[in-house]
Amino acid sequence: MHTRRTLLAAAAVAGLALSPALAQQARTPITMWIGVTGPAQEEIMRYAQEFNASQTQFEAKVEFRGQYPEQRAAAFAAFRAGNPPHIMQMFDAGTGDMFALPRATIPVSEVMQRAGVQFDPAAFIGPARGYYSRPDGTMNSLPFNVSTAVMFINDDIFTKAGLDPSKPPRTWPEVIAAANQIRERNAAECGFTTTWLAWTMLEQYSAIHDLPLSTEANGRGGLNAVLNFNDAPRARMVQTLVDASRNKAFQYGGRSNDANALFVAGTCAMLIQSSGGHAAIARDLKAKFSVAPMPFWPDVIAEPKNSIVGGASLWVFNAPNRSAEELRGVAQFLAFLARPETYVRFAKATGFLPATNAAFQAMQAEGFFQQNAGRDVPILQLTRGTPTANSAGYRFGRWTEIRDMYHEEVERALQGQQTAQAALDNTVRRGNDALRQFERSVGAAN
Repeated sequence: MHTRRTLLAAAAVAGLALSPALAQQARTPITMWIGVTGPAQEEIMRYAQEFNASQTQFEAKVEFRGQYPEQRAAAFAAFRAGNPPHIMQMFDAGTGDMFALPRATIPVSEVMQRAGVQFDPAAFIGPARGYYSRPDGTMNSLPFNVSTAVMFINDDIFTKAGLDPSKPPRTWPEVIAAANQIRERNAAECGFTTTWLAWTMLEQYSAIHDLPLSTEANGRGGLNAVLNFNDAPRARMVQTLVDASRNKAFQYGGRSNDANALFVAGTCAMLIQSSGGHAAIARDLKAKFSVAPMPFWPDVIAEPKNSIVGGASLWVFNAPNRSAEELRGVAQFLAFLARPETYVRFAKATGFLPATNAAFQAMQAEGFFQQNAGRDVPILQLTRGTPTANSAGYRFGRWTEIRDMYHEEVERALQGQQTAQAALDNTVRRGNDALRQFERSVGAAN
């Protein structure tokens, strides 16, 4: 396959100029797989077009390969076959897999260094920098669509139910009381729902309550972590969902993002969702809405800790025949995406958080958060206080599968087939088996 430089050199020797079509063909292609939909996908596609128009050496090709779990499976299959994408948008749950398989990727710090592109990990907001970096400060992946979980409230339904939307519920007892009042007054078909059940009701819940998911600092300290989230506070959260589902104070909306539809349709009054869903809610909900922090149990923790990073980061895949020219193109495209102005545009258009300090400060300086009530809630919650070992994030292999184990077991509890405690006991047992299997597979792969 001819590279762009080979074609240009041949044309120069022959005294010819490349036609526009051939010049386009001569660009080195850079492929990126993404797993987001809606406004976020539209924005990323637009940035690729702008990058392509800004230079003539590389052509970024952005492809949607299904939502995060499906894309993750496709990318690993492509890596095993020797033809992965140059860049992949990996969601937070896959971070542990990527850290444990270093031969599969090239750290973004190294990619930038090889290409001679200036790159400073300290430019990124602390929670994102810490989550995607090694202890020595090497950044393994580029934070891009950074998010955390927040609670969206349908102001119109609250008013109809006799509740004050300007004083959203802060604690779980207040959420349940509001949901019951909404049902009693028939203001909506359901009180609250949640997307991404394991992410919100287990991972985020544990972080803000300063509760461990496992030993070894939530897996960040080594592969031999043992899951231990089957305690009374986590069991009570599951039992709360079970009890609230009886009168539809809570309505289960599925394992991923499907519950969003229950909120935008006006079926449910409250939604726990990624902050990255803000733009789609603003576009689709035919009512006023507010944004509030994640609720907490005051008898578990008096002042909640920070929530944890969600969303995804951009990883550079390794491959047997990957050239230095391709890596230069990868570095330049990532640098284009990491410009403060790009992060500001992305945050404004989607509801994801500005990933760098400069982008956040630019939005503050122009008064964006003052003019857009609620848009600062997720970043204030994410950066609240000093992270502890329990609120600094997690890194587990096969966590996508363990999430689904949690989903399966909690679904059985919601269906009355087992207790909330049994649901967590079974998840921990099955999850620890998966972690031990992962350790063996990593040892063989590396």
